[in-house]
Amino acid sequence: MKMPVFHICGGCHLDRHLYLQGEAVPGRTNPASQRIGIGGVAANIARHLAARGGQAHFTGVQPADEISALGTRLRAAGVDPNLIPLEGEVPGYTAIVAADGELVVGAASMALYDEVTPDMALEGIIGDGPLVIDANFPESVLQAICQAQPQTRPVFAAATSVAKVGRLAGCLARLDALVLNRSEAAVLAGEAPVAGMACALAARLRPGGAVLVSDGGNQAALARGDDCVTASPPPLDLVRANGAGDAMAAALFWGLAATPDAGLATHLEAALEAGADFAAGRQAEQN
Repeated sequence: MKMPVFHICGGCHLDRHLYLQGEAVPGRTNPASQRIGIGGVAANIARHLAARGGQAHFTGVQPADEISALGTRLRAAGVDPNLIPLEGEVPGYTAIVAADGELVVGAASMALYDEVTPDMALEGIIGDGPLVIDANFPESVLQAICQAQPQTRPVFAAATSVAKVGRLAGCLARLDALVLNRSEAAVLAGEAPVAGMACALAARLRPGGAVLVSDGGNQAALARGDDCVTASPPPLDLVRANGAGDAMAAALFWGLAATPDAGLATHLEAALEAGADFAAGRQAEQN
């Protein structure tokens, strides 16, 4: 099998995860262990794609004095970085994770991404392999990226967050795949069962476009055209819920690029397994 060559564009910064060592006590300082590593939905997906053996060329922005260190981390993860210098506050994300692996609260400082221009984003994504975007950059930039791609190039997207998924609304007709959780899908399609949301959104993508809607440990749905399959994630002992969606997205994008003739059920099973492996701690966390 020929390994796919991906270009990925979007958020890349350092994530700080604080894992509480006991029950959270509001208003108090809680003991926790800490891990710091690559963050940003697009960067996480790039890392997962590289781990599968594909070429992952990443384009993002960062203050000039942060580029060297972040680039070193990306290269160590097998990702080819193209980090464009942009003056502003260093982006970052902090997550407080309960002892049961569920996210207690996350805090993001992402103002730098609002300063990205179409020219910055387009600079490093020229090619004919699959293009992956997240929703961290402004809506106008995402639309410019999609409009600039030849019709023969697959474009995949990950929703990123409830607050940002609306930025992808104007891009749907150019997407070949979209991955969202249930809350994000509801922003674009209205509240409904996951299968209904997946089908409704698939109808708004390019012909043959696939939409995966997940719902944590509950049933997920993958739709393409008039076809839709559902499945539940495999049982697991949860270690970390945060980041499992990025692992799922990478697995689906990999499958669509590497084994496009596989059935929807196969693609959905692979995505759910990847998400479960990450959530159970069976995949390495970002470095």
